Amino acid sequence: MADNPRTPVRTWSEFQRRWSGVRNFLMVGECVPFAHELPPLARIVEELRADPDARITPGVKGDRLNLADMAAEFRAQPVAEALRRPFALAHFSLARFDAPGRCLHGFTAAVLDRWQAALRAAGFTWERCYPIVFISGIGCATNYHMDFSHVLAWQVYGTKRFCGLRDPDRWAPRDVRVNYKVEGFAKPAAITDADAECFTMRPGDVLWNMLLTPHWVEAGSEVAMSINLSHGGLRLNGELCPHEAELVAHRGANPVAVRS
Repeated sequence: MADNPRTPVRTWSEFQRRWSGVRNFLMVGECVPFAHELPPLARIVEELRADPDARITPGVKGDRLNLADMAAEFRAQPVAEALRRPFALAHFSLARFDAPGRCLHGFTAAVLDRWQAALRAAGFTWERCYPIVFISGIGCATNYHMDFSHVLAWQVYGTKRFCGLRDPDRWAPRDVRVNYKVEGFAKPAAITDADAECFTMRPGDVLWNMLLTPHWVEAGSEVAMSINLSHGGLRLNGELCPHEAELVAHRGANPVAVRS
């Protein structure tokens, strides 16, 4: 019997069977071997936004990513005021915040190390695995795009609606995937609600998002934060998922191709 894509993965044997497909799924039970209490959201935003490597963009809903820089404007506002306005804040280098007195102190040991240990015990290896913070203002979005990674999305504050597609290969066939660049990649007008597969994620929820499949993420009526664990070169018993294997083969055959 085929797995129901809406059924959460509860065991590592289920995860081993489903991790390399094309449809996203929620994770619970032994597949979420971590927990960690974080400081209030306003403090996290205040600390992250002060760092020069924070990416702060408009967060306005649309048919494609909008990466226009609005960091100076966002930093100039008192944090309480900034949190009431549209924005999307991301940070891709979180290790510096895991230190005594910093907002993510203890995160690596409590979350990342435990996740990697469980993944390793289940037969997985990887070339990279690191955390990213994504914070979206009220009603804001990370618009239609794909990732060159498998993503474990852990919802921490607020609610996000995480949407993929029931048949992602229809909307992003092989040629689109292996040549993907953010610029010009827009959500087709023909996509309907029936084509989308959306999960409402509340604090504590965890979702697995498949590599090189289109998706978009929308915040609800409050500021929402997730921490994503990004995986590249992920292998089970030495084998890549089909989408990453085809990407590696394409890049090997086209070594001078420009990569995103």
